[in-house]
Amino acid sequence: MAELKLIVHVAQKERWMVGVKNALNFLRSAEDWDTLRVRIVANADSVTQCTKCDRPLFDNLKQLVLDGGEIYLCSNSLRDFEIPKERLPEVFRTVPAAVRAIADWQAEGWLYIRA
Repeated sequence: MAELKLIVHVAQKERWMVGVKNALNFLRSAEDWDTLRVRIVANADSVTQCTKCDRPLFDNLKQLVLDGGEIYLCSNSLRDFEIPKERLPEVFRTVPAAVRAIADWQAEGWLYIRA
């Protein structure tokens, strides 16, 4: 099978665990012939959970990165909620605008689901 690339969009703070578990389950579904890649992209009020993750959520985020996943936060949303990038745990990367990142990635063949 060809490479499958999945975007999981988290736009509400209460949907983080659903999004992370979807991403982990996607990666764990790989067969020997599969190449699976996953990116979580978060915006709106979901970014407010990123400086004070509860332990189970942070452990799952960390595991996702260890398993090869990527986690991106919207810089516009961080600015809207006055969250400096320096306060973010190391598991997070940023994109200038989540909506643009999603559009660009879909143009590159990434599939989209919303948590």
